[in-house]
Amino acid sequence: MENEPERAYRAFESFLSLPSGDRTLLEAYRRHVGNPDATKPSDTWSGWSNSFAWRERAAAYDDHLASLRREAYERAIEEEAARQARDVEKVRGQCSELLMLAHVKSMEWLEELDVSQMRMSDVIQFVRLQMDFAKTFAVEPEPNHYDDWTEEDDAEAERIAKEIRARRDSEESAQDPGEQDSESDDSNEDHSEESEADDT
Repeated sequence: MENEPERAYRAFESFLSLPSGDRTLLEAYRRHVGNPDATKPSDTWSGWSNSFAWRERAAAYDDHLASLRREAYERAIEEEAARQARDVEKVRGQCSELLMLAHVKSMEWLEELDVSQMRMSDVIQFVRLQMDFAKTFAVEPEPNHYDDWTEEDDAEAERIAKEIRARRDSEESAQDPGEQDSESDDSNEDHSEESEADDT
């Protein structure tokens, strides 16, 4: 402190250097003067302790050290968490690369596979893998547009149906004359056979 003599400050340092649980004026005095059998501090020490607020300053110093420890501890935790996150991300990237390589090699093997040589158990396992893949990577169905059907669509559908019926009718009518000719030829043959029979 501004008005604190050098001797008083050295005495305070002896008091401050003690662990907070063992910090007493008598213990600091004993260690400072090198007399472990002293029964009480000197009056000078007691006056310095009161005049220069040793206990309050020591408590403030303890709080400062505790704050530094907390900050250092938190920094250490943050640094460790960041290191672990980097390690996890590195491992995840390596696993992704391995999975991609395994997928490529598997696809190459399947493309070269002779299916006729597969055992039934292999086929079942392959189908099971496909089903697991379908469940895991489900594909959304295509949107249904039937709700968007309009009267114009009805009219267009009816027009197409009429056109189809008209073509069918025209094709049937085109086939009918041929069928009639074949029927008339058959009847002529029947008449000629009857006339030959009458001549005999």
